[in-house]
Amino acid sequence: MDHTNKKKSPGGWKSFGGIFAFLVLFGGKLLPLLKLGKFGGTIWSMALMIGAYAVIYPWTFALGIVVMIFIHEMGHVAAAKRRGIPVTAPAFIPFVGALITLKKQPVDAETEAYLAFGGPLVGTIGALGALGLGTMLESPAIISVAQVGFFLNLINLIPVHPLDGGRIVTAISRWFWVIGLVGGLIVIIYFKAIIFLIFWAMFAWELYKKYVRKDYEKEKRMEAKVTVSVPLDRFEAYGMPIPAESHQRELSFRQACDLQLREEFCHLYYPGVGRMASIPFEHGLVEKARLLGTKAEDGNLSMTVQLSYLAYPETQSPMIQDETYYQVSSRTRWTYGVAYIGLAVFLGWMMMVTYSMFTPPPLVG
Repeated sequence: MDHTNKKKSPGGWKSFGGIFAFLVLFGGKLLPLLKLGKFGGTIWSMALMIGAYAVIYPWTFALGIVVMIFIHEMGHVAAAKRRGIPVTAPAFIPFVGALITLKKQPVDAETEAYLAFGGPLVGTIGALGALGLGTMLESPAIISVAQVGFFLNLINLIPVHPLDGGRIVTAISRWFWVIGLVGGLIVIIYFKAIIFLIFWAMFAWELYKKYVRKDYEKEKRMEAKVTVSVPLDRFEAYGMPIPAESHQRELSFRQACDLQLREEFCHLYYPGVGRMASIPFEHGLVEKARLLGTKAEDGNLSMTVQLSYLAYPETQSPMIQDETYYQVSSRTRWTYGVAYIGLAVFLGWMMMVTYSMFTPPPLVG
């Protein structure tokens, strides 16, 4: 089944133009009604993606594709919630896909694999639901959506970062990355999946830097600017003069890990005032903190501080961690290995099943 050769009638473009004109004329008045909290961005980006796909495909099919992607992403969200890792709401990018951002990074390969597996697992269940509904209603459009759902979840299992497959195999064997670089490239070229080719190239470059050039074994010093706000009366209470806007000086600091929050903080101190702020900082080992300038506003003193730090090796390449990260038990490797291969085989079989539903049986005799 191939939807890419379907041409949209001129009426489709007219409808799109009418919707665009409506948003231009009345969008400003509708915005106050459409502030939907933290999910507002998700809903708006979903609507944008549906509109973009509706230019090429029938709107029902466009809606179905976005729903399949949404179900896949919610699988990741549910897995992250079960492991106590906060994430952002899904954001949709037309013709690219969707993503969520982890507010805390996994502490080991098993956790990373668990989060990654949630997407294709729940996405497969969603595609099965669409297939059942399409079969019950005898709707080729819904069955087509199910087939796309199976395909999207299958191609996401290619063992290449940042695809789900590349993350799942970290708990199985990193030799799967080699399979992904060779076999994955063949699959991507065969299906002409240009976006996935970009991901493949990025991952190949990361592997080259990690294992050939060994960039991340070298010490890398970096700088970061942060802004902290301190009440002005804090200085008055301690009898200290308020720093001028151009005032610069070295600051005392202390870097420590909060075991309860599982976060690393850099505590900044100002002479005579004490601790000004505690900043979450997990990028590296802080070596120096320097005040660059200040600005007084609304009863507070905004202070710009430059942190000089030695970057942790694992933060230099978020795709590839240190060796201890990948140490998992044999039972974990077998569990994820069987689940990963089993899901891939099942999705491949469902692709053939849905394809046969659109292929007439061969003539006999």
